[in-house]
Amino acid sequence: MYKRILEYVKPYWIRILIASLCAIGVSGATAAVAWLVQPVLDKIFIQKNLQMLMLIPVAILIMYFLKGVFNYYQSYLMRYVGNRVIMDMRNDLYSHLTVMPMQFYTEHSTGKLMSRLLNDVSIINNAASTSIKDLVQNLITVIALLGVVFYQDWRLAAISCLVLPFAYYPIIKLGRKLRRVSRKGQEEISGITAIMHETFTGASVVKAFGMEPSEINKFMEKNYSLFKISMKGVKLTELSTPLMEFIGAVGASLIIWYGGHQVVNGVTTPGTFFSFLTALIMMYSPLRALTRVNAAIQQSIAAAERVFAILDLDTEKVTDKGTTELHVIKDKIELRNVSFKYPSSTKHAISDASFSVPHGKTVALVGSSGGGKTTIGNLLLRFYEPESGGIYIDGKDIRDFTLRSLRSHIGIVSQDVILFNDTVFSNIAYGKKDIGMEDVMNAAKKAYAHDFIIKMPDGYNTVIGERGAKVSGGEKQRIAIARAILKDPPILILDEATSALDTESEHIIRMALDNLMTGRTTFVIAHRLSTIKNADLIIALDCGKIVEMGRHEELIRTGGLYKRLYDMQFTEKE
Repeated sequence: MYKRILEYVKPYWIRILIASLCAIGVSGATAAVAWLVQPVLDKIFIQKNLQMLMLIPVAILIMYFLKGVFNYYQSYLMRYVGNRVIMDMRNDLYSHLTVMPMQFYTEHSTGKLMSRLLNDVSIINNAASTSIKDLVQNLITVIALLGVVFYQDWRLAAISCLVLPFAYYPIIKLGRKLRRVSRKGQEEISGITAIMHETFTGASVVKAFGMEPSEINKFMEKNYSLFKISMKGVKLTELSTPLMEFIGAVGASLIIWYGGHQVVNGVTTPGTFFSFLTALIMMYSPLRALTRVNAAIQQSIAAAERVFAILDLDTEKVTDKGTTELHVIKDKIELRNVSFKYPSSTKHAISDASFSVPHGKTVALVGSSGGGKTTIGNLLLRFYEPESGGIYIDGKDIRDFTLRSLRSHIGIVSQDVILFNDTVFSNIAYGKKDIGMEDVMNAAKKAYAHDFIIKMPDGYNTVIGERGAKVSGGEKQRIAIARAILKDPPILILDEATSALDTESEHIIRMALDNLMTGRTTFVIAHRLSTIKNADLIIALDCGKIVEMGRHEELIRTGGLYKRLYDMQFTEKE
């Protein structure tokens, strides 16, 4: 763990070196002040040396000035390194998260992932930017003061050192317990973040069902659980200080008893003893600080373990075995005996599915909810891999193509439209570099979105809010369609693409989509069977199995599942 963290620190070793030299300067100045106690007592107060009376105050002023300068630069440089390390780590974590396979997102809630990226990394930040600085400075200060202590009286110093192991053994034990408690606390914070994300993003549902009290209780229970864990951490943290103080008091008592005898018997001078004692007392503060640093480091290690657990997971790039670039689609798309089930399910979403779609033709996938329609689209995009069988483009398994080249040939418009908190222009041009306003406007016109866009406050530069909150459902759909039109892909997946539109808007969009679909292989997933009458091939799915295939007229004559679905939608209307 420490080695991995050090990998992030390596690029900034020059700054760390300079900061360490400054820390040595701080420690040297602190030790010098402790050492000056001897001449103050022996030369000034006992021997009445006027020359030393003039020199020592000046020396003290110089020491404290140098200490201040060194302390400033040491603190600044270490905080710089700490913040840069965290920036790099957060960049790596975010980059890693964005290239994880779809299965990862189904297994991890958004709130918990946000907690890893924000809360866990912030805990590491506190340790990296503050604790490392305190660790270096206080450790060197302790070493410098130990030098003064041994210089003044090695026998007393030896007695002092005998006490230290007794002081730090319980601190180390407490630190290990604190790490475990901290890990549990971070998990609880992840749970709280998940609840917050669900409540805020689903605010309309919460309010519509009057579930505010329930959500508040859920949050308060989780928050109380975090409180209990936090208090365990407080107990462990605060226990270290009285333990150190008591053990230190034992050591101090022994030192005063032994050192007093040495002064009384004339073995050592009062100045030497008090210089020794001053250094020892000054050592207490950095030693106490080191216990706090230890607690912060243990918390940061627990957070780092959670962060690195994510970074150790394989990304799509690692699992992708495709090496061939997909350039042109000439022939057909085939499913050959494809079976698949989601990791969290015990039954197959698709079972032994086989069909072929010639290039430029339209295939419609119909059936009841959970029949496997959307799953076929997900498999085509390689969000998931088939359990058995395969999908082929021009006779080549799509797993042989690189993910980037495959997905660059596929456009998607889904029922659950995903728009970003950005301008209309950026949402339409999403995924396209160096695209101009004219191209975006032409795509919007083909999607019949241009007229309502120009009526918005800033036209194409209007920010539409999180998930497109500032536009209607039908407008969202048309922006998404414009995005697909601009991408100009040879393969289209239309997953309930007109579901959010009224009858008039649907008719307009259907005309736009018909123009877009010309010359392209299109997979239409639809509940509204009126939209797919003219499809070249209609496939009816039931519980993941293909139960019938054909054109509209053929399936009506057959009198199977498709006819039953058709009659349910149209006969009742009549």
